Amino acid sequence: MRPLTAALAVVLVVATAAAPAGAGTRGDALPAVVPAPAGWAGGGEGSFRPGRDSRVLAGAESREEAERLAADLREVTGLPVPVVVGGTPEPVAGDVVLTGRDGPGNRPGDRPGDQGAAGGRQNPEGPETVEGPRVPDGQGTAEDPQNPEGQGSAEGRQSSGGAGGAEGLESAGVPEGYRMELGAHVEITASTPAGLFYGGRTLLQLLRAGGEAPYGRLEDRPEAGSRMVVLDVQGGFWPVARIEDLVRRMSWLKLNTLYLRLSGDAALRLHDPAFAGAVPGLRYTRSDMEAVQATARRHHVTVVPEIDVLGDTAVLTPSRRCAAEHVPDLADPGVRRRLTAVLDAFTGWFDAPLVGLGRIDACDEPEWLEGAAELAGHVETPGRRPVLRVRDRLPALDGRPVILNEGSPETGAIVRNGQHDVIDAFPAAGSHAGDLLAWTPEAEGFGRALIADTAVFGDPGAAEAVLAGLRAEFAERAWNRLSPAEGFADRLHTVGDAPGLSPEEPLVRAEHRYTFDTLHVPEGDTHVPAAWRDGLLVTAADETGGVHATAAADGAPRFPVPGRVGGAARFGEGRRFVLGAASKSPPWAVSMWVRSEDRARGVLLGRLDRAIVVDGGEVAVSGAREFSFGHRLPLNRWTHLVLVADPRGTTLYVNGRRTGRVPEVIDLPTGSMGPFGGALDEVVMSGRALTPAQVAAVYAAVPDPVPDRSAGSGPEPDRPAAPDLARGRPVTASGVEAAGLGPEKAVDGDPETRWASALKVDPQWIRVDLGAPRDIARVVLRWERAYGSRYRVEGSADGVSWTRIREVADGNGEVDDLKGLSATARYIRVYGMKRGTKWGYSLKDLAVYGG
Repeated sequence: MRPLTAALAVVLVVATAAAPAGAGTRGDALPAVVPAPAGWAGGGEGSFRPGRDSRVLAGAESREEAERLAADLREVTGLPVPVVVGGTPEPVAGDVVLTGRDGPGNRPGDRPGDQGAAGGRQNPEGPETVEGPRVPDGQGTAEDPQNPEGQGSAEGRQSSGGAGGAEGLESAGVPEGYRMELGAHVEITASTPAGLFYGGRTLLQLLRAGGEAPYGRLEDRPEAGSRMVVLDVQGGFWPVARIEDLVRRMSWLKLNTLYLRLSGDAALRLHDPAFAGAVPGLRYTRSDMEAVQATARRHHVTVVPEIDVLGDTAVLTPSRRCAAEHVPDLADPGVRRRLTAVLDAFTGWFDAPLVGLGRIDACDEPEWLEGAAELAGHVETPGRRPVLRVRDRLPALDGRPVILNEGSPETGAIVRNGQHDVIDAFPAAGSHAGDLLAWTPEAEGFGRALIADTAVFGDPGAAEAVLAGLRAEFAERAWNRLSPAEGFADRLHTVGDAPGLSPEEPLVRAEHRYTFDTLHVPEGDTHVPAAWRDGLLVTAADETGGVHATAAADGAPRFPVPGRVGGAARFGEGRRFVLGAASKSPPWAVSMWVRSEDRARGVLLGRLDRAIVVDGGEVAVSGAREFSFGHRLPLNRWTHLVLVADPRGTTLYVNGRRTGRVPEVIDLPTGSMGPFGGALDEVVMSGRALTPAQVAAVYAAVPDPVPDRSAGSGPEPDRPAAPDLARGRPVTASGVEAAGLGPEKAVDGDPETRWASALKVDPQWIRVDLGAPRDIARVVLRWERAYGSRYRVEGSADGVSWTRIREVADGNGEVDDLKGLSATARYIRVYGMKRGTKWGYSLKDLAVYGG
């Protein structure tokens, strides 16, 4: 048979423009494929159309890829599509030919013995027809499809998106590369099973546009060797079926590495009786992980585990402070032995050539770094390398670790020093549609990674919905960093979702209620409580839907503080809760009590680029456009808001009365709460619209406060009217944890600064000089997470002899408001006798008031 290439253009060109939406792809317009191929040349006005007699033809060495492709063709086209393997016949119109070796025209059966790249053997009985898929669970191809070292010839690589010829791509001979010729039948040629698989993905995507694919020739290969998605399942658990669907969706977009964070402060998700105390009820067995890896192998995805032994180890071993981080004490041989035992127990569950260990820059103390190097060296073997995450700096490292750079571009320039293989990561958190298409990653590097945005108690379906669009943009740039962004949304819409997905799970009811009355600590069913008890994580309960609001302690809102109904959460710059609840389109309703304390822009509730915001004090709905309701919140006064959305617009009710309506419609913003300059109380979300009468009833159910401190009538309810006698006065302390945490921070009036004592030592004290003897009636202590459970407030005339003013034996942190004091003193000392946490003592504010 005359080679198909004779009918095609001699020179491939890299397309620089996409076909208009809804238009057929002809000529050299970029076809509807995501990620965009490296090179494409149209071949005339014809189209490849599979029919009821279509077959997939392959040599024995390509049998598994042929069966996978045929199964997906059956789903995409609805046609029977049998597989013929062995001494294949001449292809006819509608057939798909897989050639598992390099070079054009080398179809299976063209040579005596049909010897293929994997040593295929000729079938002496003639071709074998396979009517259905025959891919045993847990069995992949004999060749490693991932090219884990990131090596591969870059010779002749044509920059995608540039103009000019692309004759030198030689994609069929590059790991994961392939060549496709589309005419009356289709020929896909590749040197590896992964290349054949990706060629099949491209064909399936082309057929999604009306069941036909334009004539032409396509040369394709990736720019990045490792194209990774980082998924944190130690924080937010994903069921096995959900992870397997993520693998299918990744492979649909030619992403080849899934990095699973399986341990951290919230949980160790791998079950072993030796570590039962670190493993919650939601966990994975070895058979679970084998099932995930079997699905991944069939889709040419490598599963890389991270078993964190460097930073987030609260469930495995006690942590200590190192600068601003909490880390295991790797200078302790007993700690290293336990963490080594964890690695030994679980690394054998995975066949990946990489194992993640956590952040290597979490601490810069020499003894800690020596311990970290010992753990990395323990993991490294000729067939396995450690992955070390970095954010700020890269310490000197021995061995052959792979660096996962989570830091800024400046950090990336530091870590790409030629000594290590580097994977540059892009965070999904805080990103919006189009952000990744505007990203032009570094041309060099071991690979690229997308860090999925997951929530500790969030819904996996909600996380997948947020991840989907960003994952597609990331796949485009990881495969083809210079492809045109124009027309991307149309291409993505055309190719649709991956075949073979599990049935959709029922929608989660959008019913949530946050009262902020008490701190929520898990009891071991979903997460291990250590991180909450140690003050590393802070959670407010969702009393209806179970999607609890969570934040790291250093970025958490303050709660419970006095609220409109019981406790409230006080936010501030940068302080927010992550929710991660499933969203829904209108109708929906949100009610909340709000106390605004400034006029800066803030977010009440948000999800991606949709939010309910306050800007200049005015409540607004922000979506494709932003509309203000024209109502300005009073300062320092609780106000009840209800927003009700329907398919035509959104209505605002203030204190039970309708105030305004805007035409903007957004999905229920269930991703996060804050940051916002003020406090929230009784936040309730519902997937049902409320009537005006129901809104009025919700407002009337909360009686007016007594007394009512309205705006302008006095200070905030939790702030005394008298001046703070300690503000800005000279202050000393028994010790300081680190520079920048001195005792002066406790009397500077700034709620974002703090004094931190020396670590793990009792007693500790802080003393303020009021300048002259003063009558003392009240002392207010605002603690950071490290508080005193037993302490004394003492007074002195000379700073030498001390008299007890008040002793507290059951402190529980947050705010201690000590009223009714009767003393005269120039010096006031808070003398800590027993720490409430394992850290030390830390005060954000030490305030002293007279009579």
